[in-house]
Amino acid sequence: MMKNIRKTFFVRIVLIFIALILIFFVGYFVFQPAKIHKLPLHVQTVDCDRSKYATAPICPSNKLNDPNSIQLMHAQINGLKPFSTDSAFLKQVDKMIKKQILEKVTENRFYEIKSLTNSQPYLIPEAVDMLNEIGYRFQQRLKEKRDTIYRFRVSSLLRTEEMQTKLTHRNRNAVTQSAHLYGTTVDISYKNFYNTATDVIVPSWEAIQMLTRVLIEMRKECRLLVVRERKQACFHITVVVCKNEETKKYSLVD
Repeated sequence: MMKNIRKTFFVRIVLIFIALILIFFVGYFVFQPAKIHKLPLHVQTVDCDRSKYATAPICPSNKLNDPNSIQLMHAQINGLKPFSTDSAFLKQVDKMIKKQILEKVTENRFYEIKSLTNSQPYLIPEAVDMLNEIGYRFQQRLKEKRDTIYRFRVSSLLRTEEMQTKLTHRNRNAVTQSAHLYGTTVDISYKNFYNTATDVIVPSWEAIQMLTRVLIEMRKECRLLVVRERKQACFHITVVVCKNEETKKYSLVD
């Protein structure tokens, strides 16, 4: 009789223990706070002192006047082999994304993309990192000053040679050999900004100042090359890459 009671008691204890474990795991997976899905900012797995270890020579500067020749040198070392036609690019773009050679650039909480007529919304991953970093620092500076939060507007990204040729026919200031051909370079307009409070696109002197300071800061860190193009009202920016990142000329090999 006593053995049966003890056995029953032991079985109950075991069942209670198992039930408590099940309750714990169910509560953990069902009632844990939902994950907040923020913009997946790209974090560079490799970083360096770019004044010493960039893939091409660069010195710290507090001026936004890097010439096309310097930007082109960095673009050619770190970027894609240019595509001659739009159709040739479109045939390969999915493969390049799958191989993480290119990433599609989409609007997010940091910036908007203007209607693109002479470029495709793609960049190499390091350039996407750079663009997101600019956007993050820009909004942080606005928050520190308690200014209205703006999003800057991206006006140009990767171009094919076909696109570049058409652009040079319409714009005498456009060069035939552009860093945009390599997926390393982006134009950020400073003519207008998106006001997140009023949901309108407006000019903003304060936003221009904050964006300029961010670019100067990142130029001092040798994270980018930049020139202010006054006729186009934009900043023309090329990413600077660390030597030990695998960003030599990409080739598509099946």
